[in-house]
Amino acid sequence: MSDVINKELQLYIEQHIIPQYDLLDESHSSIHVEQVIQNSFEIMTSYQVNQDVVYTVAAFHDIGMLYGRKLHEVKSKEIFESDEYMRTYFSLDEIKIIGEAIEDHRASIDYEPRSIYGKIISEADRDIDFERILIRTMQYAVQKKKITSQSTLIKEAYEYMNTKYGPDSGIVFWLNYSKNVNKLNHIHYLLRNKNDFEKICNEIYQKEIRRLAL
Repeated sequence: MSDVINKELQLYIEQHIIPQYDLLDESHSSIHVEQVIQNSFEIMTSYQVNQDVVYTVAAFHDIGMLYGRKLHEVKSKEIFESDEYMRTYFSLDEIKIIGEAIEDHRASIDYEPRSIYGKIISEADRDIDFERILIRTMQYAVQKKKITSQSTLIKEAYEYMNTKYGPDSGIVFWLNYSKNVNKLNHIHYLLRNKNDFEKICNEIYQKEIRRLAL
């Protein structure tokens, strides 16, 4: 956790917001939101920004998933804006900026995020780490789609990753975050080399997924 975050704000979020993520599936648990917070902190070091705003945007960005995936970014914004503590801690201008950034966080939006805070959370939430994406994709397929066959899970993972992260996915980076660029290049390599892709999938299945599929 960054030393510059207000300790009272941090305590409130750690006690009242982040634990709610553990009511979601494993792919959107508190582990995920903590990773997004960490990514946001890495990105914000290159910009003159309000660290409390960056932290709060990251903490609330997926909380709307409690009410379903569809338009969860809108619900996340509503939850933030209706939070009494947040309404007393931040100014009206800051509340507007945070709400817009939360709403703009999805990589699939067809417009440019409205502020640097929206761009930071968009890049932080990408978390283009091949193994983490693979685990989350397989977890979702098992828990939500009820897929248990190992070969079907691998096929599902390949199709998802090729669609969302492949060379023709149309990904746009809003900020020059080299970590994302390098990791996307690694994914492209694995998508081109299916033997390597399947080898990693099999390892992940045995280590992380098999217990869920039984």
